[in-house]
Amino acid sequence: MLKFSGAPRSALWLLLLIGLSMLMLPACGGGDDDDAADDDDAVDDDMIAGDDDDDVTPDDDDTPDDDDTPDDDDDDDVTPDDDTGDDDTTPELPGTKSPIVLMHGFFGWGDVGAFSYFAGVVDDLEGLGFEVFEPAVSPINSMETRAEQWVEEIETRYPNRKINIIAHSQGGLDARYMISTLGWGDRVDALVTVATPHYGSAIADIAVGIIPGFAQDIIDWIMNMFGLDWDGIAQLTHDYVENTFNPANPDDPRVTYYSYQTDAEDNCFFMLEPTHFLIGLFDGANDGVVPTESARYGIELGVESADHWSIIGQPVGMANFDHKAFYREIAYFLKDEGF
Repeated sequence: MLKFSGAPRSALWLLLLIGLSMLMLPACGGGDDDDAADDDDAVDDDMIAGDDDDDVTPDDDDTPDDDDTPDDDDDDDVTPDDDTGDDDTTPELPGTKSPIVLMHGFFGWGDVGAFSYFAGVVDDLEGLGFEVFEPAVSPINSMETRAEQWVEEIETRYPNRKINIIAHSQGGLDARYMISTLGWGDRVDALVTVATPHYGSAIADIAVGIIPGFAQDIIDWIMNMFGLDWDGIAQLTHDYVENTFNPANPDDPRVTYYSYQTDAEDNCFFMLEPTHFLIGLFDGANDGVVPTESARYGIELGVESADHWSIIGQPVGMANFDHKAFYREIAYFLKDEGF
């Protein structure tokens, strides 16, 4: 455990201390429901599509009825048309083929009622017919430990079932470890990572002293104060992720990998501005925690103008990003792709 090596000696040091403290303790909660109507429209569209199919059967029935052979119409049309109608009116399942598991990141928590890491996302998606599970594992620990905990939680909920994973931040690395090292390639259909440091982050480099300086003093003090496990942070450095983790956890061909990146340049919560500035000095564009380039992995689905917290709807009521619409988009994408 690294020891506190000195108090900040300037206003900048104090600002960094406040920002980094809040980084580790973001607010949690529900979220807004303003965009539920958008997805109701999406569901209505599916229902309308089903209605179009239903309309075909009556039209076909009308055609033979015009013939002058009523007996033939009755014998030939009733049974086949009823069978066809039954097939056409079979309701389409509203959700994905496999349930969606939401995996939180470093310092995260799961779905605890009104207070959830993915603020209000579970209720929102379930209201649209998706099967969603948001478990929780150790907020600060190594990827090996967290991955084993994820396996236990998911296996208890979905024994021997395939799943889709949407993972934020370190949760994406946990998921990759599950798939590659713990052998879950046959259990995961698709993995969508959101703001995951697939190649590490300068904030972790600073924390463990790879990049020395006044910022390390501040992070040392915070870590010692909370008694945190440094393994979880050390595994997020550029060196560890690129040279140790990635070679040991190659992609499984049975799983489809997607990623979203985040960039807080035009949309950064004020408490993440200090870390956004720090990371920018070393890694360029970032979301206040993870470099934008580091989050690229697999099939890239886009860059969102959001910081590391607002992409999950945190802090609740203060995030300037429609996170519910974002996760609806992912859920419907997975459905459309057949997952």
